[in-house]
Amino acid sequence: MQRTPAAEQAAKTPPSCLADFNCAALPLEDDGLDLAVDFALTCKACGADTFEILAFPKVAPDPSPYFAIEPGQTLFQPPHRLKCTSCGDERALFDVRTQGYDGVLNGGGAYESGTTGEAPIPGVFNVVVTACYNIELNELIELAHDAKVNASDLFDWLTIVGTSTGGEQIELSYECA
Repeated sequence: MQRTPAAEQAAKTPPSCLADFNCAALPLEDDGLDLAVDFALTCKACGADTFEILAFPKVAPDPSPYFAIEPGQTLFQPPHRLKCTSCGDERALFDVRTQGYDGVLNGGGAYESGTTGEAPIPGVFNVVVTACYNIELNELIELAHDAKVNASDLFDWLTIVGTSTGGEQIELSYECA
């Protein structure tokens, strides 16, 4: 199985939101999504591969207005940053208001973003970011040219997956188009 041309382009030129990290495009698995690219992240300052994931926690009220978030559960709002657990270096990872297809082309995404109370999500994580491209490469290149960004910056979906040393996962997913 091969990636779509847009995803293959992104594998070669990762989205700029990953520029503050060492990132490696992971091989497409046999049952993988051909329009997506998984990027494993390491710290640009020291090369370590474990992070705290920073977010803006919000406890869902009763009744909860959030899909799949029950009253009393915590919603971890963007923007997200990563803090290296080895050297303490903190870097911005993703802001739905300014990154991705809607963030770049339409002035922001449809998700609430936090502004105060940033805190780490409990745990220490290896982080993989998945960017999806559900658009033809030629159209993506044209839109990116007009917006003066890389084609890979116009992802339709972004998922941040943190896997703890114990194997538990946290998944933060955003539709960006």
